[in-house]
Amino acid sequence: MRYVLIVTFFLCSALLGQPLQTTAAAPPPDLLIAVSVGPNADFLSTLSIRQPDGLAQVILRSPTGPAGSPPEPVRATVTIGSRSFLYGYDGRLYDQNRQSAVHLTADAAKELDGYVHRLEQVHFGKPLDWSEVRRVFKRMGYATVIDLETGERFRVQRRAGSRHADVQPLTKEDTRIMKQIYQGRWSWKRRAILVEVNGTYFAASMHGMPHGAGAIRGNQFPGHFCIHFMGSSTHRRKEPDPSHSLMILKASGKLPETVMAASPEQLVDYFLTSLNEHDLQALRMTTDGFALPSFLQGIDSVKRIEEIRPGDTADALAVEIPVRVDYVNSEGATKQDRWVFHLYRTAPWARWKITGVFADE
Repeated sequence: MRYVLIVTFFLCSALLGQPLQTTAAAPPPDLLIAVSVGPNADFLSTLSIRQPDGLAQVILRSPTGPAGSPPEPVRATVTIGSRSFLYGYDGRLYDQNRQSAVHLTADAAKELDGYVHRLEQVHFGKPLDWSEVRRVFKRMGYATVIDLETGERFRVQRRAGSRHADVQPLTKEDTRIMKQIYQGRWSWKRRAILVEVNGTYFAASMHGMPHGAGAIRGNQFPGHFCIHFMGSSTHRRKEPDPSHSLMILKASGKLPETVMAASPEQLVDYFLTSLNEHDLQALRMTTDGFALPSFLQGIDSVKRIEEIRPGDTADALAVEIPVRVDYVNSEGATKQDRWVFHLYRTAPWARWKITGVFADE
């Protein structure tokens, strides 16, 4: 099921100070902008704009030229009638029908960016620190959890937790929905979520494994689970958990920009975290789109066992970074290996991308 939040703007001729049409004319095409955490997400927010001779007409009339390649990652999709466009974080607008770049005027580009930014503010959560969130989401308080991939939502109660929120589903139906989000199996894997408390949506991350004590009768949930916010940490560590941090960035809409600004060492760390969480969209953001080698396919979990050391930067455009890792394969066997990451950028001011990963046998 696809969950869509729709916001519609209608700007008529009178509001724009233009004369009303007195003859019958075809209605202007709607400009439909959509935002989500990734191309495969079922949960998306859309903004529909109808304005005669407005931005939709400007886009359709704008000159086009060679695009090189579509923007990656995609910030938003734009639809005008049968025409489809991709909008990138670099401000590029790509015409999917004609496989070309759309050259907007500065004013049109600014207007489009404003609409996308407004929609992002609706779709994603506030990345507030746990010290602030806990004042609103108090113990014994209630919240709604929204999964940013599926759009599924369920109710929870915060029962405990000092470094993060220990929560429980309210009813057996809430438990059923939560388990459905995890494809019917409880899991420690993290997921990007929104936590709605009294009308405010916070960027957060949850895992899906019941553990410890539970106190809500009849909810058929054997224990509690954890929700992390910015600045949260686990029971064992004072530092934020890397996987939860990645998902909080994703829930706030800041992950693509963070990844694109990352150093080579940070990018390798994001790759390993994404691989550990089986988040293929986040993983793709770190690479140039190469197919994962066979030894990386089917890995259940992975963690580095040493700090990632800076690679040799004598070449400003390419670098190699070796990392020792522990991992568990799909058969449950634990192994240790040394992986070598190759990274490249097209110019000293361009973003880094991982172009290959090799097992150092």
